Amino acid sequence: MKKYALITCTALLPLLNAAYLFTGIETQHREHSTNYTFFIKQRPSLQFFFDNPIACGECDVEIYEKLPLSRLEEIRNYCGQRFGLNNLRMCHAIFAESQRQTRSNMQGHDAIEQVAARFINGSNIENGTNFLFPYVNSKTFVPECVLPLRVKWRADAEKKDRIIVSCEETKHAKPQNRWDVTLPVFSN
Repeated sequence: MKKYALITCTALLPLLNAAYLFTGIETQHREHSTNYTFFIKQRPSLQFFFDNPIACGECDVEIYEKLPLSRLEEIRNYCGQRFGLNNLRMCHAIFAESQRQTRSNMQGHDAIEQVAARFINGSNIENGTNFLFPYVNSKTFVPECVLPLRVKWRADAEKKDRIIVSCEETKHAKPQNRWDVTLPVFSN
């Protein structure tokens, strides 16, 4: 009986070593919890737990060009083990695309900024002013608009120049069936 158990353990030991060398767990820290994802490594290593250095839970994926150099080696190691990629841009694009798909029913900041810029440009020409084009705060998320966006000046009690970009109809039920985004406008 002991001999049978010893032979079984000896036979399973290489299998367990191979499983350890070729499997890993990705940890993704969120605000109130940590997600664990099992994955098969693309090359063997003794490291078993991998912190995802690109995705950070509820925050946005950082722009690749703005990543600090100190994190590139960590990202290179993670991408090589998780996806077998040496191309950091491609690895970064996986998470950026995943985030984009999650928010695909959201109105793009570019569309809001373009409509606002056209409005400001027309106002500058018409009134001889020199207002700069506004930008949308990166924390602003609104549902995608079905109708063309509208822009108008906002009457402000503080006498600050602002415009409102409005959506009259989205695919959502009330109260998300319409929205307004107020943008500050600065003169040059």
